[in-house]
Amino acid sequence: MNDPYSEHHESLGVRTVRAHQFFSMIVLVVLISLFLVYVALSLYQSSGTVQLDLSRPGYDSARVEASKDNEVFKGFSADGKIIKSALNEFDTMYRDKAAEALIDIGNFSGDALSDATLMLDRD
Repeated sequence: MNDPYSEHHESLGVRTVRAHQFFSMIVLVVLISLFLVYVALSLYQSSGTVQLDLSRPGYDSARVEASKDNEVFKGFSADGKIIKSALNEFDTMYRDKAAEALIDIGNFSGDALSDATLMLDRD
């Protein structure tokens, strides 16, 4: 039963795979990564996210318009006591920023996520 000669009767394919295990693993990992990159790029294209990417060539004017406001917003201080004047200051800052956001929303308004736009109201 313990014939040493029987251990050497592996098929040529098994011996080849054992001799090249590391190389085979590297090739398999590269193939899997290429497949996942293909899936990610196809989702990027099919979901419409590619249209929002302002770093692509040809979107210079949109990039300039998107960064038209270079003003640094100095937000509400996290230090200090919670008193009525601090709360009023925060409320004023919040309302001003909310009003600015409503003006600049455009295609990113609440209607973009409505049931009609997402076609969820179909029967």
